[in-house]
Amino acid sequence: MVNLRVCALECEALRGLLQERAAQCLVLDCRSFFSFNAAHIRGSCNVRLSTIVRRRAKGALALEHVVPNEELRARLRQGLIHTVVLLDERSADLELPKRDSTLLLALGTLCREARGARICFLKGEWPRDLRGPHRRGRGRAAGPAVALRRLSSPLGRAALTRRLSLPFAGGYEAFSSACSELCTKPAAPTGLSLPLSASSAPGSADSGCSSCGTPLYDQGGPVEILPFLYLGSAYHASRKDMLDALGITALINVSANCPNHFEGHYQYKSIPVEDNHKADISSWFNEAIDFIDSVKNDGGRVFVHCQAGISRSATICLAYLMRTNRVKLDEAFEFVKQRRSIISPNFSFMGQLLQFESQVLAPNCSAEAGSPAMSVLDRGASTTTVFNFPVSIPVHTSSSALSYLQSPITTSPSC
Repeated sequence: MVNLRVCALECEALRGLLQERAAQCLVLDCRSFFSFNAAHIRGSCNVRLSTIVRRRAKGALALEHVVPNEELRARLRQGLIHTVVLLDERSADLELPKRDSTLLLALGTLCREARGARICFLKGEWPRDLRGPHRRGRGRAAGPAVALRRLSSPLGRAALTRRLSLPFAGGYEAFSSACSELCTKPAAPTGLSLPLSASSAPGSADSGCSSCGTPLYDQGGPVEILPFLYLGSAYHASRKDMLDALGITALINVSANCPNHFEGHYQYKSIPVEDNHKADISSWFNEAIDFIDSVKNDGGRVFVHCQAGISRSATICLAYLMRTNRVKLDEAFEFVKQRRSIISPNFSFMGQLLQFESQVLAPNCSAEAGSPAMSVLDRGASTTTVFNFPVSIPVHTSSSALSYLQSPITTSPSC
């Protein structure tokens, strides 16, 4: 049963709110991490609920899981946010989402805990040419039967019947179609096309690489994981022209032997771990995440690298996505792999990331205070991830520039 406090909001009404009272309106996007990052309403927040959170909460979620941002929660509780709008991919009616969907669970939490705000669901609306006559200054949507009666010609009736047989969409699908100017669709990240020779860049360190015979992991340039987070190799870290072109202000050097070439120009964070099965990289996760967030909050951009940008630095980026975006390891992995296809953390790092996943996704439990014993219990409902995950890691069997990647858990050069 839908709570009576939930109002249905049309796309045009949301457009008006965002244009006139954006500071008093909070838009919560209940789609997947991938869908949200592909395109979303500007200023909206993504709501993601893990399996562990759903199982433990039993339908009674805390507001922290729906609105993870502490500042937004405070504004909501202080009554500074007057309207909260929730949406999913395309539901046009609250009867359509499943009972345990992220949208309905979030609505239940907000109705309990955000009592001072108007809670709204973004519904669908009929096309303009199918709306009925204006009543009291507002256009009212006409149902299929009413619309059909308005057309007397057989051809017109047939055409309208075909239109009405199409799915009646709502949610983000409807809003992006009606108000595309208020949505963002970032272009797919691409590497830089600067010359590979480091000697052409003033102030760059000589890496000894040239366009001839350059390993694949050194080609191109750093790739964008998030607008403030980039991933690449030690060679990329030696190219000041690349770093400056991307607006990099800080670097995380995830190695024990790669030099910091420009310490007078950028802020550096060193994580001296080796790429082997004995290394404890998880002990650095929280420190690295806090460093990235501090640079982000200062308006800067961070470039994370190791030797090849395949194992160690990729592991740090995965940990950052998991904790800050509350996504599972397999989701984070596919997200990063789409941007840098050669990533392949070693098997030990994957195990540490799986343990980290159970900590950051468990309710009332943070990554800093996660219990290893509880992590094992929490993983009960999603243990298939352990077996399914390596399948999505590419295995290169042909003789090529990636011949050193002989398995999803081994990287021959120090990465």
